[in-house]
Amino acid sequence: MGNAAQETKKKKILVVNGILHGHFTCSVEIVRELAELGHDVTCYVLDEFAARLDDVPVKKVVYSADVSEIRKKLPPVAPPFAINSFLFGKAIDVLLTMLPEDKNDYDYYVFDSFFDIEEMNKVLKIDPAKFVKICSSFILTDENPNDIIEGRIRGLQETNQKYNINLHDFVGLHVTPNKFKKLILTSKYFHIRAEDTDETAYFIGPNIEKRVFDENFDFKKDPNKKLLYISLGTVFGRDVEFYHRCIEAFRDSEEYQVIMSVGKFVDIKQNFSDIPSNFTIYNYVPQTQLLPDVDVFISHAGFNSTTESFANGVPLVLVPQKYDQLDISRTVQKLNVGVFLNKYEIDITPDVLRKAVKEAYDNKETFKAGIKKINDSFSEARNNRTAIYAKVFE
Repeated sequence: MGNAAQETKKKKILVVNGILHGHFTCSVEIVRELAELGHDVTCYVLDEFAARLDDVPVKKVVYSADVSEIRKKLPPVAPPFAINSFLFGKAIDVLLTMLPEDKNDYDYYVFDSFFDIEEMNKVLKIDPAKFVKICSSFILTDENPNDIIEGRIRGLQETNQKYNINLHDFVGLHVTPNKFKKLILTSKYFHIRAEDTDETAYFIGPNIEKRVFDENFDFKKDPNKKLLYISLGTVFGRDVEFYHRCIEAFRDSEEYQVIMSVGKFVDIKQNFSDIPSNFTIYNYVPQTQLLPDVDVFISHAGFNSTTESFANGVPLVLVPQKYDQLDISRTVQKLNVGVFLNKYEIDITPDVLRKAVKEAYDNKETFKAGIKKINDSFSEARNNRTAIYAKVFE
């Protein structure tokens, strides 16, 4: 965080952290920096993530949004965001009960962008000028808004009826224009149609998460092969057919050792009976620990995965699944820093995967020049954080 010596007016700030893993992670560094600047910060944090704030000098209000019984009733093939809809409905219900009882006079209220603060404020009745949003990725999209809305309203209905409000689809909400100040965890350079953002957009660069080395990760790199890493992230990691295509593409390859992370919802023994000797399949991989050794990364183009790859100079083959991942992939392609495979336009066969990985590896030096420009823009944005905080929390 740059310009640390700059004088900052101390404020009383309430932060409602994100309730999805990636969104929560995006908030941690921000609240740490605000506290280090001397602000009095209180975090409303889901019990699942509370321990991750133990070393952050903030006050914690821990709450629960238990949807375990609902999760049991959903079919195994339910869309990835189905349970999250109920999670948001429950969390917002709890927050709309707790926040009005909080008698602290906060100067600012900072919410993760997936919270519909405009609708919530029909109950909270807070001065709208006090709201700030943390945006984990692009705030614009080239995707079809109707597709973004599909299927994620059901879990919000009970809360809507209870408070007589109209909570909007949380993913679509993220890319809906609004009047609130926004802390955006990218740079203006690495943002789709940046020229269309307005004065409420403050680009503060991505977080740099410091993760503890995982001694239980038993990976050993083959010194005679390039390392290919494959992951579709935590939400969309259930595409078993895609994993099998990757296996067929690089089965018994003399060139590549392959690490494949299939997420916690995929049963490895049940779904993979014939694993080639050059493959190792995990439910979880400590990604920031592995990336320095990776030669090519086949990724779903999640924002955190993409920026972590940039930080390590790893050539990317992007296979986006939904939402901002497509926008991120288009931006990567536009800036010539990776290979974009659009599964909605082409059949991603084993042959297509082999050619894409070869293209990414062969162009790694060209990509590095573009990645440096992106990383430089991230550094500049991060160096401006203190000045931006002073302006946002004036």
